[in-house]
Amino acid sequence: MIVRFSPDAARREMTPVDNLFFTVYMPEADGMFVKVYLYGLMQCYHSALSDDSIAEMLGITEAEVRCAFVYWQAKGLVRIASEDPLTVEYLLTEQPALTGATAVKYRPFVNALNKLLSPRQLDLREMKAMYDCIELYSLDEATVLELVAYCIEQKGKRVSTNYILAAAQTWNEAGIVTPEQAKDYLESYRAKKHGASEVLMRWNKRRKPTQDEMDLYDKWTKEWGFDEEAILAVCPQLVEVGTPTFAILNDRLERMKDQNCTSARDILEQSDRELDDREFTKLVFARLGKVEVPSRTDIAQIAMFRNEKEISRDAILLAADECQSAERPFGMLKKILIDWSAKGVRTKDEAEQALSERSRTVTPQKKRKKQKNYGSENYEQRVVRMDELENIIVDLNEDL
Repeated sequence: MIVRFSPDAARREMTPVDNLFFTVYMPEADGMFVKVYLYGLMQCYHSALSDDSIAEMLGITEAEVRCAFVYWQAKGLVRIASEDPLTVEYLLTEQPALTGATAVKYRPFVNALNKLLSPRQLDLREMKAMYDCIELYSLDEATVLELVAYCIEQKGKRVSTNYILAAAQTWNEAGIVTPEQAKDYLESYRAKKHGASEVLMRWNKRRKPTQDEMDLYDKWTKEWGFDEEAILAVCPQLVEVGTPTFAILNDRLERMKDQNCTSARDILEQSDRELDDREFTKLVFARLGKVEVPSRTDIAQIAMFRNEKEISRDAILLAADECQSAERPFGMLKKILIDWSAKGVRTKDEAEQALSERSRTVTPQKKRKKQKNYGSENYEQRVVRMDELENIIVDLNEDL
């Protein structure tokens, strides 16, 4: 059996309000918050009116209703027992959970925080954690709002207050306590996160970058002077790597930095030079009769003779043809090129002349058969000239 006043009768009844509400809490409260509190209090006393939507009756949104009850919860007049559906329990006015001074002091902060987290509403324990960000870690109210926005970006609106408190401690230790410092930090953070994500996307990796990867990206841009375009220009150079990583990219960028190649244009030009050096060394190996792939050291050595010693391509290829039949063709090639570098041989014509002179001065060594040693001692052998041979010819018939 259900016995109650009709809605019309309930509207004619009276709702008792403790005078403490009028004298202590109402003077510093927002007008709409007062309306929400009083209308909710009326519903507590008259259940026939409890089905009326506070938001519809007052002409406000559900989020504003939640915001008002969070405020009164901070004041200690109500307790939010459930968020979905919103269930609010009114408490005695003599039972405040926090001092009125604390709630009033942070009223604009609480309103902004509720808008940021809407439709989620923080309970009393969570609100205490937000106050700790200000009072314990010395962050400005606006800085805490930036911090909460950052944490929501990381974990979503269900982010725990423990995570927020840990982030507040980190910011405090890093000296990020003002809104300007927070904005600078977040701008830098988002820039390196975006840049590191672009690198991962270039490698077709669909995941978020790790903190270590973002720190590397931050070093490349802030300490080494690369911009995003330059970093992405290096990524295609890692195609020969089975699984490219930030560590491998870091090594490649460090080499570029040491060569003063920090712009995308410089990097692309350097990449073209390296490709040309690699292909030319392959051609040299083919002319030498070598079938193996040239190593990085081999490529660097041939490039040194071309670029630093300024020996022409045709001259190097001519020398390679000369060394094809040698026992160690690449070693012989380097000896010839070192000799040419010292003598100033640069062009193909100069190389042809140098090879011609070399053929006249260098006598090919004939292969000697290894003689068996029939005696107990080894005797030194030497070539006897014709005039020496004539002096030692003996006439066997003489003195017979």
